[in-house]
Amino acid sequence: MGTSHRKVRERRARRQALQAAAVSVFAEKGFSRATIEDIARQAEVSVGTIYLYYRSKEDLYVSLLFESMERMREAIEKIMASGLAPDRQLKRVWDYFHAYHARFPQSYRVLVFLQQPGLTAGISPKTLQEINVRAARNFSLVSHIVAAAIDKGIYRPHEPREIVDLLWSLFLGLVHLSETRANLGVRISRLEDLHRKAFAWFEEGLRTASRGGAASSATTARITPPAPPRAAPRARARRRAPRPRPRSTPRAARRRPRGAARVSRRPPRRRTPPPSARGGR
Repeated sequence: MGTSHRKVRERRARRQALQAAAVSVFAEKGFSRATIEDIARQAEVSVGTIYLYYRSKEDLYVSLLFESMERMREAIEKIMASGLAPDRQLKRVWDYFHAYHARFPQSYRVLVFLQQPGLTAGISPKTLQEINVRAARNFSLVSHIVAAAIDKGIYRPHEPREIVDLLWSLFLGLVHLSETRANLGVRISRLEDLHRKAFAWFEEGLRTASRGGAASSATTARITPPAPPRAAPRARARRRAPRPRPRSTPRAARRRPRGAARVSRRPPRRRTPPPSARGGR
């Protein structure tokens, strides 16, 4: 009995070692460029040893993917059975996304590998269908939480599945941004801070007007920076009264009647006296 248990533990440990080596190789070379030889070299085993556990690298990846999906499903179902209000359950799910990434980084990368081109080329249609079924099941669980919050009037009416899609996409984007900045040596904000603020802002748009009062406003007060002080109002300049314009003579009054002598407005021209009057020769 003891030998049997020991063999089971050894087989499980060997399988986990192969999975860890596969994740490392997939992350370094990409799924399409990775080979069984690369995985065997990373795990420090022979190629034949890998084929004792997996038929191909696609089979190895699918085993990793199913394990990651199953771990996430168990966590979500545990949150749903907690008896908390639906909005608190959704917050717990969001927090689990971050904890999942921090505690199981390899499993998180396995989920992200689904984005890589050529991944499904060597996977059978039946296995692809099973992948879609398992992924849809996890999304459906979270959608039930959102639908319950809508039914209770906590959230405004929306399509629950679209909300879950946006929530998961938001988390993927935050992780991608954080990892990109870490690779560039940029230290602006931590992932946990962005994670907390993102959900507060996201949920603020979901809540109804009657429910968004105390709790959401308190959350917003914690994350909203204080407004800059207002500048002192400028003193109004005293408007000067307009100067009265001189009254102009009507054009009809300025006209010269017919037959009247024209009066020149120019000053009289000064005439020079003759030389005799000036005492000249």
